[in-house]
Amino acid sequence: MGSVGTFAAGILMGLLAGLLNGIFLLPMRYTKKWAWENVWIFFTILSCGLFPWIAARIAVPHLMDVFRSVPLSAFVPGLLAGLVWGVGQVLYGLGCGMVGIAIGSAVIGCTAITAGTLGPLIVYTPSKIFSSASLILLVATGLIVVGIYMYGKAGQAREREMAGTGEKQIVAGTFRLGLTICLICGVVGTIFVYGGRSSTGLLIAAKGAGASSLLTFCVPFVVTFNAGAVAGTVFSLYKLRKNRTGSYFLTSGAFLWNLGMAAAMGLLWYSALMLYGMASSALGKLGSSVAFALFSSGTVLFANLFGWLVGEWKGASRQTIQGFIKGMVFIVCAILLIAFGLNTQ
Repeated sequence: MGSVGTFAAGILMGLLAGLLNGIFLLPMRYTKKWAWENVWIFFTILSCGLFPWIAARIAVPHLMDVFRSVPLSAFVPGLLAGLVWGVGQVLYGLGCGMVGIAIGSAVIGCTAITAGTLGPLIVYTPSKIFSSASLILLVATGLIVVGIYMYGKAGQAREREMAGTGEKQIVAGTFRLGLTICLICGVVGTIFVYGGRSSTGLLIAAKGAGASSLLTFCVPFVVTFNAGAVAGTVFSLYKLRKNRTGSYFLTSGAFLWNLGMAAAMGLLWYSALMLYGMASSALGKLGSSVAFALFSSGTVLFANLFGWLVGEWKGASRQTIQGFIKGMVFIVCAILLIAFGLNTQ
């Protein structure tokens, strides 16, 4: 897996990616008199539209020459991956709306960590599937899944205890349909990985232009996330029209402040994706799988630690809090196993 120093740096970048992804929604708490869709449309445009270009322009000399030097076929993997990934982001809200946020997030999280770890392993390094490093990674993935499952149960119990009757369904549909959507969402939410890794033409061109091997992914990420912005933007426009919240842009009296909060969200989120990409490059042949495990587990761990700090679990029963803590312990154990188990391979 390369030198110990490079591996350690990759581990830290993967965890930091999880930290930033776990807290990127915090600025939304401080927006004023805007609905979700008012914030989300700017977040989508900035995080998936603008910031990938800025990052790629900084990382890759003569960026436009790189794009002009490759055939149109080189853009296909990123475009397809981005479009599918963008639909997955919309499905997240629909699935959680049908089955509840606690259950939906747990199902999506378990599915995503499994697909995001096993998928790249099977597609890009099939010869490594039965290696000792892969087996350690699979055990760690299992621990993460158990941890997310236990957290999901605790989250459901918390909502039931604090609301008295449990979560109210906010999107019409059967529980089975909602569960199916969550399962699909967990899988397609990992597709951006392939947009970056499979765009070999763009990666080679970026490296030929002088980009660092740690940052060549920035070029296909432009294609992937620009394509991914389509679904999120269209859905936000639909919500603005349906809920008649477009006027809030003019009447809130806090347009620049709210725009700043949306920009902060976008910067945190895309910085997380940048760090994931760098970790994937630094962690060797199994980098995509290892980095995704760290990225996903770190997201769950840090998001819930911050949730704890801001009082989201205040009022929950002792048994429910114990379930939450046990889930987080499983995730921490998985991170330690990856950091110290794989480092010895």
